[in-house]
Amino acid sequence: MKKTMELNKSTVPQPITTVYRLHMFIHSIIMLALIYYRVSNLFKFENILSLQALAWLLITFGEFSFILKWFFGQGTRWRPVERDVFPENITCKDSDLPPIDVMVFTANPKKEPIVDVMNTVISAMALDYPTDKLAVYLADDGGCPLSLYAMEQACLFAKLWLPFCRKYGIKTRCPKAFFSPLGDDDRVLKNDDFAAEMKEIKLKYEEFQQNVEHAGESGKINGNVVPDRASLIKVINERENEKSVDDLTKMPLLVYVSRERRFNRLHHFKGGSANALLRVSGIMSNAPYVLVLDCDFFCHDPISARKAMCFHLDPKLSSDLAYVQFPQVFYNVSKSDIYDVKIRQAYKTIWHGMDGIQGPVLSGTGYFLKRKALYTSPGVKEAYLSSPEKHFGRSKKFLASLEEKNGYVKADKVISEDIIEEAKILATCAYEDGTHWGQEIGYSYDCHLESTFTGYLLHCKGWTSTYLYPDRPSFLGCAPVDMQGFSSQLIKWVAALTQAGLSHLNPITYGLSSRMRTLQCMCYAYLMYFTLYSWGMVMYASVPSIGLLFGFQVYPEVHDPWFAVYVIAFISTILENMSESIPEGGSVKTWWMEYRALMMMGVSAIWLGGLKAIYDKIVGTQGEKLYLSDKAIDKEKLKKYEKGKFDFQGIGILALPLIAFSVLNLVGFIVGANHVFITMNYAGVLGQLLVSSFFVFVVVTVVIDVVSFLKVS
Repeated sequence: MKKTMELNKSTVPQPITTVYRLHMFIHSIIMLALIYYRVSNLFKFENILSLQALAWLLITFGEFSFILKWFFGQGTRWRPVERDVFPENITCKDSDLPPIDVMVFTANPKKEPIVDVMNTVISAMALDYPTDKLAVYLADDGGCPLSLYAMEQACLFAKLWLPFCRKYGIKTRCPKAFFSPLGDDDRVLKNDDFAAEMKEIKLKYEEFQQNVEHAGESGKINGNVVPDRASLIKVINERENEKSVDDLTKMPLLVYVSRERRFNRLHHFKGGSANALLRVSGIMSNAPYVLVLDCDFFCHDPISARKAMCFHLDPKLSSDLAYVQFPQVFYNVSKSDIYDVKIRQAYKTIWHGMDGIQGPVLSGTGYFLKRKALYTSPGVKEAYLSSPEKHFGRSKKFLASLEEKNGYVKADKVISEDIIEEAKILATCAYEDGTHWGQEIGYSYDCHLESTFTGYLLHCKGWTSTYLYPDRPSFLGCAPVDMQGFSSQLIKWVAALTQAGLSHLNPITYGLSSRMRTLQCMCYAYLMYFTLYSWGMVMYASVPSIGLLFGFQVYPEVHDPWFAVYVIAFISTILENMSESIPEGGSVKTWWMEYRALMMMGVSAIWLGGLKAIYDKIVGTQGEKLYLSDKAIDKEKLKKYEKGKFDFQGIGILALPLIAFSVLNLVGFIVGANHVFITMNYAGVLGQLLVSSFFVFVVVTVVIDVVSFLKVS
């Protein structure tokens, strides 16, 4: 019998996993001891309403927040998994590979430069995958006429770019990246013809770029968002015309989609756009797998689709595998990364940890999703087929696409005017009325982080996912390079996750009662209740210093054995944190930058995001507004970021808690140190002095920059 070659393999890293588990055991004993110490001493106050009793209660709340957040996080450390793939072992012919629909999302040309969006579209068209099995859609939720024009121009350029990439085996298939330092290896001289063709291609790319920019700047074509509009669907490139051409010059299906938007109708942001695109693509190509890309994340590895298929085609995984997630990697991260924009903890630790349980979070971009997973549960007969109109709406063409016997719309099938007209109806506001779209079907509308929450619900239904972190990034994006950009993004994430954690669909009550595994529920609780960290930080940044000012203590005296427990707890926490940074290609400096950024964000963006979620829950305003990250990079801000200098322009209210807590700790430290100097008695206040001095040491230099910036402003 011929041995079947494996498509993928997974390994549990050792000895780090054993060390993680040993640390969990030791640290949990320390945490239980601290809880006992705090609670038992709380009842020893003669006057429970005194300032000192209140301070003790608040610091107890802060420490309990830290401990609960740590407890939830242990799910991510129990069984981390690292995976590798072998696309060369895919045995089926290219003609038998499953089709893929690529969905690129954009919303605002002012914040998402159109030329960069088109670079993402072109990189998707250039994937090393059978052209007749590939369709690329741009969902323009801004309805900007300039985006449509740019897409037509991008298609013309792609007819030159794709053959060039295929002819010379180019790996960096995003043209902007190819002509940057990212493409240095690909631009190595191969032969004289290559040099000449590359020069010609560069001129054509610059011409394409100038045409698009000139059309917008001159006002020839409207470059603004059109907020109130009808749906518009246009096929930019039709595959049926590609039969007679050779493999080098073949082009995939390329479609522009702008759904209907009306002032008086809820549009559900990216989730609504994604669901509209699912329906439109369902009657045009209906690929069983979907690659989702944010407009600023271009394809950097042309074989990423084949790598994803190493999981989707594996019979041991495929039956209940919903998606394959790739990490978000950024090409503009500086060496110091003062804001921790690469979020190493998520993509290097948490996602690997979840992969060893039920799979990583659906992360918004860079994932290959099984279309069927958005419609049903694994191993369950499609119950919706008995009443499909109730679930999916009344479009007969779309309902027909759900039946397995119809499946993928073949490349030789012409996309007729009837199909386009039907697609326009599917993209209207009214189509979802009375259906289950956004609830049981498609992307969820219950959270602004539509992908993350949809992935959570997929895991609740029993679906699994996998995570692949390849050596060469499969997708590259652009990270914010100033405090305002990253903080605004972080507030949005924390607020949305906290809102989900406060809803009836939270991982404690709903998750544990679903088909999700217990450890997976802990992982999601860690993410949805991450704001617990900020409450612990706020208590630690305020209560000890207030104690120094008013002369009461909240930590044990130096000679008390409990003081040693606190020292051990601090060291244990720092070592745990360092173990997640240094082994993953980091250094002590890397760890310090990440830790400092986390402390700063803990008393500003994360805290405010949590407060916003609580306020929205009480008032009932969630779902009304959404902050869109600015993808246009300011050159002056980039220079500051690369030099490791903080840029506080536009941070507004975020500066207040940073300055307030820093001043409080600095004054508290001075008063406490003065008391020790006068009385020569440090035993009762050493713990508070250490906490205040540590906070000041971490952020005081940053605050000086904030104050200096405010003076200049």
